[in-house]
Amino acid sequence: MHHNSKVAVIIPAAGKGMRFGADKPKQYSVLGEQTILERSVNIFLNIPEVLRVIIAVDQDDKFIHSQSFIAHPKITIVNGGSSRSTSVFNAVKILEARDIPAVAIHDASRPWLQPNHFLDLLCQFHAHNEWDGVYPAIEMIDSIREKRNDELVPVNRENFMQIQTPQIFNTNALQIALKKVIDSGMNLTDETQAMENAGYRVKAMQGDRSNLKVTYSHDLNAAKNIDYRIGRGIDFHKLLPGSGITLGGISIVCDLAIVAHSDGDIVLHALADALLGAGGLNDIGFYFPDTDSQNKGLSSLIIIKKAMGLLAQKNLQPSNVDLVIICEQPKISPHVNAMKARLASLLTMETGDISIKATTTEGMGIIGQGNGIAVYAITSLKKLI
Repeated sequence: MHHNSKVAVIIPAAGKGMRFGADKPKQYSVLGEQTILERSVNIFLNIPEVLRVIIAVDQDDKFIHSQSFIAHPKITIVNGGSSRSTSVFNAVKILEARDIPAVAIHDASRPWLQPNHFLDLLCQFHAHNEWDGVYPAIEMIDSIREKRNDELVPVNRENFMQIQTPQIFNTNALQIALKKVIDSGMNLTDETQAMENAGYRVKAMQGDRSNLKVTYSHDLNAAKNIDYRIGRGIDFHKLLPGSGITLGGISIVCDLAIVAHSDGDIVLHALADALLGAGGLNDIGFYFPDTDSQNKGLSSLIIIKKAMGLLAQKNLQPSNVDLVIICEQPKISPHVNAMKARLASLLTMETGDISIKATTTEGMGIIGQGNGIAVYAITSLKKLI
């Protein structure tokens, strides 16, 4: 087993994308509100296991410094080369294998990678000490033919697989393998070929059909097939004198306590119900009934983990979250940024896709009297077909 779970991610983005047919490299074409490259990079920035994201770009690249991620502390920019192997080598050679023993390579033009798919691949890599790397592969679904001189000869598609990224390898092994490729002048299309050429053992894992690659401009139409779903969650709890409360996974020191069967994190309760509702699933009471003594004092982090696991089974991922916290006390605004960061980590999202607002009832009702708290949550999910 590879014991160090930390990983660096390399994104080769020095290509011109001539087949895309645009007046700038395809990775800088806009997909929704972000460029293709921003979407591909941002996937990794909120994943705790990812320590660094190294992007290899053309030395004359005029667009990279306008990207939203450019000031992120995990980001490093290096000069790419005339080939993919050179670009990846320029990135991987700055890593110290003893500090980051694993490295993943992901195409700049695969903006629809699901974080859970990446984490599954990383888990498989760490679980098998006998392999120097893993890569995702999917079965061919179209009939295929082989070019032989001027003829197209039918072949059995069951003998062929499509190879995707991210591909994950031992850092030191990849450094050696790519150096060998460059020294020999070979032109390979992915890092798995380089590893195999150097005699390393790599293993194919199940890929994900939603992890599409943008090659031609019409490939962006895949975004139109994203299935968005909306869910709403509402929760209310009484407040009593106490020594502090937990909201959104953040401990808040105050002279209050939330009356609850679990740990009373009302933000995570409402959020979980919104996530489950958007996914067409049951509410949290179905999965964690308050009649079960084992749920007494249950951490709401477990509830969110359960909700995310159920969504992953349906290939659903949170797209955005909007929360409103209603209470007279304690003051919520000083804790909003910490809560957003915590939720971004729990949901594998960007903090910019999470809104947390606080208000009061202007002294009306039990909440206005300082004896209660409420949270309204709305979330959207996306499913890539």
